[in-house]
Amino acid sequence: MRKPSFEKVRRFVRPLDDRGNVAIVMALAMGPICIAGLGAIDLARATSAKSQLQDALDAAALGAARTPATTDGELQTAGERFLRQNLKLDDHFALTSSSFTFGDNGRVIAAAQVDVTPFISGLLSGGTMPIAATSEVVRADMKVEIALVLDNTGSMNEGSKLSDLKSAAREFIDKMEDAANKAVEPNSVRIALVPFANAVRVDSSAYQNASWIDQNGDSPINDEIFTTSSGTQHANRMDLFKKMGVSWRGCVEMRQAPYDVQDTPATSGATLYTPYFAVDEPDSKTSGYGQDYQNDYLSDGTNSNDWRVRQGSITKYKKVSGIGGSGKGPNKDCSMQTLMRLTTNFSSLRSAINSLSAGGNTNIPIGMAWGWNTISPYAPFEDGVAYGTPKYKKIVVLMTDGENTISQRDTPNDGSYAATGYIWQGRVLKADLTPLQQGATDAERTAALDSRLALLCENMKAKDIEIYTVRVEVKSGDSSLLQNCATGRDYYYDVEDSSALTAVFQSIAGQIAALHLSR
Repeated sequence: MRKPSFEKVRRFVRPLDDRGNVAIVMALAMGPICIAGLGAIDLARATSAKSQLQDALDAAALGAARTPATTDGELQTAGERFLRQNLKLDDHFALTSSSFTFGDNGRVIAAAQVDVTPFISGLLSGGTMPIAATSEVVRADMKVEIALVLDNTGSMNEGSKLSDLKSAAREFIDKMEDAANKAVEPNSVRIALVPFANAVRVDSSAYQNASWIDQNGDSPINDEIFTTSSGTQHANRMDLFKKMGVSWRGCVEMRQAPYDVQDTPATSGATLYTPYFAVDEPDSKTSGYGQDYQNDYLSDGTNSNDWRVRQGSITKYKKVSGIGGSGKGPNKDCSMQTLMRLTTNFSSLRSAINSLSAGGNTNIPIGMAWGWNTISPYAPFEDGVAYGTPKYKKIVVLMTDGENTISQRDTPNDGSYAATGYIWQGRVLKADLTPLQQGATDAERTAALDSRLALLCENMKAKDIEIYTVRVEVKSGDSSLLQNCATGRDYYYDVEDSSALTAVFQSIAGQIAALHLSR
């Protein structure tokens, strides 16, 4: 019998050899694949443990900060107890260390480590995977009430000033919200927003019938704009709005001096807030003046040549279509965003800031007066805590880009109606406390409003209100007014370019958080 040749045997077994090689390769490859898969599971477990540890540590730090602990030892005992209560891990995880200590400025600093027993990496390293986390909270010693008083006048439309202001104000809210979230005490930060131009606007739907609004024309200044040749006529402004079928938009006039620079409770008479009502001015060029009246929106209904008779009449107010459609009407120049009272709803504050719009002249005193109103314990809002309440601070942040202005115009009114009324009413007092008169120069008008602002700032600081002032891209005038209004040198900022506003507002927010939330 012939034996098979070697070549025939090799040809016969070669396919079997190839198949065996593939099986061996597959077997060898499965090991790394399994290890990689289990390693991915280890990574997922570690990530989950990190998240759970961070959440538990944050809760433990807050819990420890709320205890009456005064030493690191007491804080450690409380913190570790809260941590173990909040940390829910299985037997493959071990809490190996925790630390709860007092830092500076009332901070509580926490750290912890968990060791994870891995499925694979431990076989290679012979150990466990350490997972660490840190947390920090502030034991707030001082709560703050903040009013953001922001210039929304027409000059804010120049360049990028308005958009820069919005960005800066939003980031200020963000930083104060972060400080509030780290503080132990609830509601440690409350913020109000007061946009201003030639007036300030409140929510008309909420305050149409408010007791602090002069509902019946009881304030002495109510009837002054309804003058005739023989005196004044009494008018209920809210009734006139109704007769025209026009809604009051919520703007208010400055109160009669000295209440314009005080937070005297609004209860009766001159302390009440008079609804803004831009009267119908005489029909165009009726009296032969060089310019048309700015706010002629009704027929005067008379042949009189006396501009006071035409302007002061109250019988002409009736329902006519189109009032306000051309920008004229009883709400003329009352277009700014409504103010927001003290709130902890930071999201709503940011939304309101996004809606800011610019227009009108500059009346800083009325903006500051309403900023004061939002943090005052008195009417109209009564939102602020009582003056002198322990562990509370009241703060106003004022930003403006212009000088105080009362317009001039070549008509008998010698200017536009605004929250100051007309200049001929003598509503604004000069530094010597005599009324500003018709025919005053621009400089005299600015100086009169400046003197009211200076007195207002003095009165606010006398109530222990801290004032930050920010002057933006003002190329003329004297900065001493806002410097003196501010609480101190470090509370005043002169910003040459509005792009720097965010840095300035961040600096102010940092000062407030450091000095009052972490004292």
